[in-house]
Amino acid sequence: MKHIFAVSALALALPVIAVAQAQTAPQNETMQPLSAQDKLFIKKAAYAGLAEVSDGQLAESKGDASVKKVATQMVTDHAKANDQLTSLSQSLGDPAPTRTDTKHLKIHNALQGLSGAAFNAKYLKTELQGHEMTITAFQTEINSGSNPQLKQFASQTLPILQMHLSMIKSAVPPGNG
Repeated sequence: MKHIFAVSALALALPVIAVAQAQTAPQNETMQPLSAQDKLFIKKAAYAGLAEVSDGQLAESKGDASVKKVATQMVTDHAKANDQLTSLSQSLGDPAPTRTDTKHLKIHNALQGLSGAAFNAKYLKTELQGHEMTITAFQTEINSGSNPQLKQFASQTLPILQMHLSMIKSAVPPGNG
């Protein structure tokens, strides 16, 4: 009797479990493909973010106090954003690059060869230019991207990038911007 009751309960539960599994099926099975803009955004954001962490770690060891403060903020915030972008892009079926591009590697290599005031000036200059370009890329995704999740990521990250830009500008000595 107990066995029949258990089998009956299981038989009644199976359709409920099947419906629950169907409702939690991965979204990317029913999602439309990413647009060219979305794919470009993933690459640009990943390359820039990876470079920010790498260059920031270098600046944490080579920079003066004001540069180290900027660098530590860059490493913390960009590492978090990189993790979010990696997870999101994987779920969308277009994984973000895990290494930065040649352009950013050249900048990093140039920074490695510098020290003192020359390092500080070059690091802050590249941070300023990099954040201006990255802000533009994030604004473009917000305005022209097609994937709502990427647009939301860009919208949530943009204020942090703008705060970084202000922080960098404050750290640049007068006449060196």
